[in-house]
Amino acid sequence: MNMLTASVIVALIGATAFVVVAVITARTRIGRLPAVAVPASSDPLPVAIDLSESAKKFRVFGWMLVLLLCLTGIFCVLQGFGDLRIFFHWDQWEAFFGSELSDRAEIELYSRFWMAIGVVLVFVGLWAQWRLRRRTA
Repeated sequence: MNMLTASVIVALIGATAFVVVAVITARTRIGRLPAVAVPASSDPLPVAIDLSESAKKFRVFGWMLVLLLCLTGIFCVLQGFGDLRIFFHWDQWEAFFGSELSDRAEIELYSRFWMAIGVVLVFVGLWAQWRLRRRTA
């Protein structure tokens, strides 16, 4: 894999995640949350939000997608940090594993690749979370 291929793969994964989030969190699918009103009474119980069953299902699916994107993104960033550790301690790893390791530059590319995918997925997850929390003005 070279830098161009890695960049294209990261862009495709990011674009796919963006489109999936945009489709799932569309206002027509998830409904509109009411604006937060100042409570006039001393009743601390929140008012039930009247959403259709379909909107509730898409909201649950959207929050599951947020969780999946953030966890996958964190995993990818940690994978990149693991590759970075191999890159910085190359002599020790090469002495232990010998010729089974890839080239040092390739390990650096894998590290950047995993970190880029992780950052993209976390940002798309945060964007999806923002879309699910939007309220009407």
